[in-house]
Amino acid sequence: MKTTPFAGLLGLAALGAQAQSPPLPPARNADPVVVTAMRGLAADATLRDATVITREELDASGALSLAEVLQRRAGIEVRATGGPGQPQGLFIRGAGTAQTLILIDGLRVGSATVGTTSIENIPLEMIERIEVVKGPLSSLYGSDAIGGVVQIFTRGKSVPHLFVNAAYGTDRDRRVAAGITTVDGDTALALSLGARKVDAPSATNDRAFCHDPDRDPYENAFFNLRASQRLWQGEMLALDAFASRGRTAFDGCGTDDRNDQTIAGARITSSTNLSRDWASRLSVGQGRDRIEIRGAFPDRFETHQDQASWVNEIALPGGKLVAGWETLRQKVISDPEHTVFSTTKRDTNSAFAGITQAWGTDRFEASARRDDDDSFGKRNTGSVGYGMALPGWGRVSATVGRGFRVPTFYDLYGPSSQFYQPNAALRPERSRSREVSLRAEPGAAVRWRIIAFDNRIEDLIAYVAPTVLNVNRARIRGVELGADGDAWGVSWRGTLTAQRPRDEDTGLRLQGRAERFATLEASRRFGAWTAGVTVSASGNRFDSTNESPDSRLGAYAVVDARVRYAIDKHLSLEVAATNLADRRYESAVGYDAPRRGVLLSVRFEAF
Repeated sequence: MKTTPFAGLLGLAALGAQAQSPPLPPARNADPVVVTAMRGLAADATLRDATVITREELDASGALSLAEVLQRRAGIEVRATGGPGQPQGLFIRGAGTAQTLILIDGLRVGSATVGTTSIENIPLEMIERIEVVKGPLSSLYGSDAIGGVVQIFTRGKSVPHLFVNAAYGTDRDRRVAAGITTVDGDTALALSLGARKVDAPSATNDRAFCHDPDRDPYENAFFNLRASQRLWQGEMLALDAFASRGRTAFDGCGTDDRNDQTIAGARITSSTNLSRDWASRLSVGQGRDRIEIRGAFPDRFETHQDQASWVNEIALPGGKLVAGWETLRQKVISDPEHTVFSTTKRDTNSAFAGITQAWGTDRFEASARRDDDDSFGKRNTGSVGYGMALPGWGRVSATVGRGFRVPTFYDLYGPSSQFYQPNAALRPERSRSREVSLRAEPGAAVRWRIIAFDNRIEDLIAYVAPTVLNVNRARIRGVELGADGDAWGVSWRGTLTAQRPRDEDTGLRLQGRAERFATLEASRRFGAWTAGVTVSASGNRFDSTNESPDSRLGAYAVVDARVRYAIDKHLSLEVAATNLADRRYESAVGYDAPRRGVLLSVRFEAF
């Protein structure tokens, strides 16, 4: 695929395979549509386990990071190596961090060298909405979507809107953000930007390999732009762009080190209706991840992901057909004085299709995809689901699917040393997953769900000194329980996951996974006041592959609380407290989770 360079951040063109939402979708903060699950189905219609986190819920989260919001709202496990700006990872149904696909406005912007996305550098102030879909989605999105997909939509609305936020909190945590959306006939423009500085305490503790008790400050600045123009013949042209840069201090062994990391992307999209029942979207773009390490071991790694797609949606009686084509070129750049990759680019061309069909109260969903990777050849994935109503009980459904993840550039082509040898003969990881769910009937007073899942992952890539090999097999079986409702003026929700994440070859628990974790949240309005509390708990884990006693991470429970006062319909004040009991705990050995934090926020919104 040949790409055309653009100038500056606005020229970072990017689009994920799905191109699944029109530019500036209507009222995203209140719209129940989950475009990630099957590109346009309503949340209560898809058979997938989908969670939507709105802007209002993000405002109520206080001083939490994106990963912590996902942990509390979507029942996702988190592994973090410290506080603000320090690396964080997600485990969805036991799948590893690199086995979960993170998209921003449909864009792949992760690192192809290590296979993860820097979610710690995605500020909540940049986000309008989050969609989480659990279960294998490689049949729609290709590599990495073994555990599921987390899609982040940046700020912007389809109606005129203005917001200004400012906050101050523990550790001199200073935040400011502002944005405006303007609409004039067929033209719309949304622009948001913000910054944060926090004098965070040391990310490490005395269990870490290198521990320095000094402070590890973090800085971040971001912007996002969304512009669209409807032409005379009905075609919609749109530009989406964003960038977020973080500067994070971390403990070296006797040195003061720092990571400067930028994630950015943009896309150009043309959307049109070719007929009453046929909508088509053509998009082209690029996503970038760049990290520069300063200190004792300086280095630089950069990933460019050139992407283009053509997606067609065709209405069917009682359903919809989605079919499209995608091309992806990944290219890595490094500092030749420190790290050299023997191969620096790879191309993947893909075709995919999905169908949804309803017959009365029964629903059928299926999708299939064929990826042709110039490093691994052709690979087919698919997913099938069926659901039906149980009058007086609810709805029951079952879904099966396959997923895969290709090895990273570091796994395949990284630099050789006496301690590490890359392995160009690695095979992609493969998964087979099954899910059965029982849900409450639509409109029930208590919206409950019970989901049983069984995920098998083969050809897991593991380090076996001095190289990496396809040696492991994993199986994660479990049950997720969830419910939400209203009682006596209190809105509440709760989730509980019980799982058995095991290495099939050793019988030991997978690294960093708990067997039990849960959240419970309640809030109530008292006139102009709103108060809420959240309790999050997790069982013990092992931060090793052999359940070493030294790597044991104890169980914990934390309490968050918040109070908001609406001065008028435009202006509000909020105080949010996280880890209210100042509980000390770890999600990675040697790295303390954030202790008690208090954040005072002032918010102004108009239009």
